[in-house]
Amino acid sequence: MKVIFTFLDGVGIGEKDRMANPVYATEQQILAQLIDNAKFQADASMGVDGLPQSATGQTTIFTGVNAPKILNRHLSGQPTISLKKVIYKSNMFSELIKRGFNVTSSNVYKDEYLKNMLNSKDRKNRPSVTSVMCMASGIDFRTLSEFINGDGVYHDITGDILKESGCRIETVTPQKAAQNLYKLSRNYDFTLYEHFLTDIQGHKADFYEAAKLIDRLDSFLDELIKQMDFEEDVLIITSDHGNIEDISIHTHTMNKVPVIVLGKKAEKVKTEIHSLIDIMPFVLELFSGNRRGSEVT
Repeated sequence: MKVIFTFLDGVGIGEKDRMANPVYATEQQILAQLIDNAKFQADASMGVDGLPQSATGQTTIFTGVNAPKILNRHLSGQPTISLKKVIYKSNMFSELIKRGFNVTSSNVYKDEYLKNMLNSKDRKNRPSVTSVMCMASGIDFRTLSEFINGDGVYHDITGDILKESGCRIETVTPQKAAQNLYKLSRNYDFTLYEHFLTDIQGHKADFYEAAKLIDRLDSFLDELIKQMDFEEDVLIITSDHGNIEDISIHTHTMNKVPVIVLGKKAEKVKTEIHSLIDIMPFVLELFSGNRRGSEVT
């Protein structure tokens, strides 16, 4: 069994209106159909007042701990010392590694950014939840060389941002990025990919640009699904809070988020996902029913 976990920042379940929701404004409608058929709809508020935010939402997804309850508020941006302690204590990567599984993050980092991020004195480039999770679990970060060799995916899918910033790389199509992700995932039991432009674009509240981004995601997800064998593979797609589905506002939303699960190996999992807290238990149960060895290669 090979699991690809695709995290999309700021994608909630909104109106099925192509004039109001950019998720439904694309020609392909791939993400829209996936959301329509999502196995679960997860609450991102978790009993705490206020708009759900990234640092607490992502910490909850990847630890199973109600992070907003710990802070008694929702926290945006990067994790604080308190949240880092939660991530270092136990997270999705470390728990799977303890059980004997091979895990990786497919995301590529610019070398300069990575150097600054790993510098504890640098306050501008603080690590995200998934970056802290990699650090806590001893997972190597992928750099430009991996992108060039097709052994990683940049957060914008195509690498356009890398090239625009002066990096000497060739961009890839969304389809090629999906093929690279699939190829990489063959070497691991669990592969994470994180895409956060959806949240950035949601805050900009530009419908046309948001729809263009979703179209790129549609092409990427469509090819990824075509590559995967759902007799053996499992694809999980989820988010930390709503945002891009409602371009009428510049903030996050209170909408539930989709938890999309594709693959026969996941059908026996009994854990139901009602909120972000339940996602990690679902993943751990999925792996508990698929022994490392002859069944997981």
